[in-house]
Amino acid sequence: MGLREIVAGVVAGLVVVALLAVGVGWEQVLDRVLAADKLLFGLALLAGFGSIAAWGLSIYALVRPIPDAPGLRRFSGLFLAAVFVKQALPLGVAGGAAIIAYVVSRYSDATIERTLLATTVAGFLSTVASALVAGLGLLFVLLTRPVPQWIIQLTVVLAIGLLVLITVVTGFAIWPGILRRATLRFAGAVHPTAASLSTRLGRVVEPRQVRARLDRFVDTGEVVARHPRAVVASFVAAVFAWVFTAAALSFSLAAVSSPAPLSVSAFAVTVSGVATAVPLPGGLGGVEATLSALVTVMSGDAVTRVGAGVVLFRVATFWLRLVIGGPAGLAVLGRYGSGSQALDELDEIEESVGDVGPASE
Repeated sequence: MGLREIVAGVVAGLVVVALLAVGVGWEQVLDRVLAADKLLFGLALLAGFGSIAAWGLSIYALVRPIPDAPGLRRFSGLFLAAVFVKQALPLGVAGGAAIIAYVVSRYSDATIERTLLATTVAGFLSTVASALVAGLGLLFVLLTRPVPQWIIQLTVVLAIGLLVLITVVTGFAIWPGILRRATLRFAGAVHPTAASLSTRLGRVVEPRQVRARLDRFVDTGEVVARHPRAVVASFVAAVFAWVFTAAALSFSLAAVSSPAPLSVSAFAVTVSGVATAVPLPGGLGGVEATLSALVTVMSGDAVTRVGAGVVLFRVATFWLRLVIGGPAGLAVLGRYGSGSQALDELDEIEESVGDVGPASE
């Protein structure tokens, strides 16, 4: 994938956002955005910057114990470069663990395997932190206002998925040999059928790829046991990252006089992370649609006002990350020579390890 494809992806995402704006009344949305309270939007930008810093500290807490890991100052530049690439690449958020590990290891003496392990654990902790923030937000919402049944059903499905993930990681840490053999046998049995149905599905259950992911699962469980303080620090920073992100949404909504409380923002901003599966940079279009729908339903506010708040929120998060990480990202890509060559290398690393960690904000 080259830079041309990245630009095309961003343009496609903007087209999707524009179509959504037309659907809800783009003139009203634009008027509300332009009339937004400048002070509150400034606070949203500060909260967006805080989420970047907190997420970086969450990863650094686990990268720091790695032999030959970069110092905090150098790591900060590499992290911002990785943030830029992660946001610019279609599906880059989903493969964020691999992208961050690749960039950090490329410009330090830390090995890709150890760095990938650290970013994978950080991604897992971020998923748990997002569930905590979303759960608390939903609890406050349930205590103060009625909630549609489908939102509760969606929450149950996501909670079950998280519980399965935690169970798998814990199981591999306690009984790695038994679960590893059973999983490999299952993958070998279903791979021929899966490959005949879908090439992508066949790659997912290919025994060699499954074995590599299992090894990383085992390592993930072991790293939790070896560095408990680093894990706790990473988790606390991840919680703050999600709180800052929710605050950015709340300030953005308040800037357009939307009455949505922080509890609604905390739930909506974490659940909308599933929309990053949209194959566009930063989940453009999908995140806006999901956030607007959730906040509108849960707050009862007008969709045009919520849409304007969501636009401001994405400026304070997605676009802010591109602006801050852009110079560092371009510098990193420039040191490879041609941009397309660097992105081809990132494609290769994503194909082999991009699905090891959950998406994170």
